[in-house]
Amino acid sequence: MRALYLDKTLTLCEDYATPTPPPGEASVHVRLAGVCNTDLELVRGYMSFRGVPGHEFVGEVVQCDSAPEWIGQRVVGGDQCGVRSV
Repeated sequence: MRALYLDKTLTLCEDYATPTPPPGEASVHVRLAGVCNTDLELVRGYMSFRGVPGHEFVGEVVQCDSAPEWIGQRVVGGDQCGVRSV
């Protein structure tokens, strides 16, 4: 899968490993993602973050072993809201 990876510089990875959700969590295919001030601060070195930034998104649940009824549901994520069905 493609991902923006931050490790002092922001790099587009075309072959980033697709994560497997742990029990009780879901895998979401992100359709749209936003860039917020926290993301910009991370790029500037805030908290020495290393990984894939982004927590504001719209997507579709593609895997959820603990609640298969969520598969295909559109969801959003953002600051302090977790993930919600829309």
